[in-house]
Amino acid sequence: MKLITRHTRAPRSGAFIRCPYCQNVSLVRHFSWSALACDHCSESVPKDRWGYCDRSEVNPVDILRLGSPVTLRDGDEWASWIPAGDCVISLYGTGGKERSRNRMEDRIQISLEVALRQVQTHLEYGWKMDVRGKGVI
Repeated sequence: MKLITRHTRAPRSGAFIRCPYCQNVSLVRHFSWSALACDHCSESVPKDRWGYCDRSEVNPVDILRLGSPVTLRDGDEWASWIPAGDCVISLYGTGGKERSRNRMEDRIQISLEVALRQVQTHLEYGWKMDVRGKGVI
């Protein structure tokens, strides 16, 4: 975990930051602020005290709960969950390796609670977060 500097920029999908007091993770879309109150402990923290987290350091369930897309992979199969307002778009498919093409099997809209349970179940069965970490295949 690195501290935020004036040169830190957020990617298009948002950046994960960790509170120095309670270690809670939050999602921010930009860094044009000087201090931010933690969602968990309500402590006002200056920008240079927040820690910048890589996507691989954050639990995929927390990533989805914070409103950012998640992709899990098990061999040739993949599953993505993309937040879309008050629901989540769930995608399943195969492929995506170097010379093969993606083939989408299913696309459905589900509630956030169902999506969180699906991500947790996939993690329990040994699925891993996609190495690209983008959230979308």
